[in-house]
Amino acid sequence: MPEHDLKIFMVKIRYGSRQIEYIVKTSKRKKTVAINVTSEARVIVRAPQFLNEVNITKIVKKKAPWIIKKQEYFKNLQLLYPEKEFISGEQILYLGRRYRLKVNKVQNSSACKPKIVGRRVIIHVNSQLSDKDRKSMIEKTIIQWYVLRAKNVINKRIQHYKQILGVNPKNIEIKDQKKRWGSCSNSGILRFNWHVVIAPMSIIDYIIVHELCHLEIKNHSKEFWRLVSLVLPDYQKRRDWLKNNAGMFRL
Repeated sequence: MPEHDLKIFMVKIRYGSRQIEYIVKTSKRKKTVAINVTSEARVIVRAPQFLNEVNITKIVKKKAPWIIKKQEYFKNLQLLYPEKEFISGEQILYLGRRYRLKVNKVQNSSACKPKIVGRRVIIHVNSQLSDKDRKSMIEKTIIQWYVLRAKNVINKRIQHYKQILGVNPKNIEIKDQKKRWGSCSNSGILRFNWHVVIAPMSIIDYIIVHELCHLEIKNHSKEFWRLVSLVLPDYQKRRDWLKNNAGMFRL
């Protein structure tokens, strides 16, 4: 989108005893108003340029109860799943199960591959590193571990479900996608967010089946969801779980 076609400004309004702060992004291409509350509880309003600020404010005030509810939801998620410090005792989730992180500080060693022992994830790091560098190295190493685990788990489950559906993806890629659990390209390449390996296997299966079905039907029509339901009759329950547990995927 050309820069001259996009205008961005900040607005603050009062709603009862609450103040709602939101970013407005207007565009000539936009035909309707869309309000989004991000996982950081930020409010973004996308609107057509022909709407003035007064009209946009009216729409936001009308949606204020929904906005406040969503903000509270995400703030509660942040309390339940705070940003990781990558220190001993923290929870590490893998396939929906909770493990405790155990950081062993050792001499003359870079971070080694995390290892599951019982209900703990153990990792060794150089004791000479600063707290900042140690945190960065542990985070990087655990993400690499998740990526490798995701490749293994996803490939195995795809082998199972592609035979049921009678489809064959051109390729499978594991990515760090910010807003998608998975995607299917027009050429038949399936891409999956490595974060999915944090979820229970039933949720991973839903994400995989969803994308495999897109090899047959590109849209989200009734026919698409009918195909998903033939493989996973309870797909709606799994889909709802994914929507309601976004916070657990935070690192």
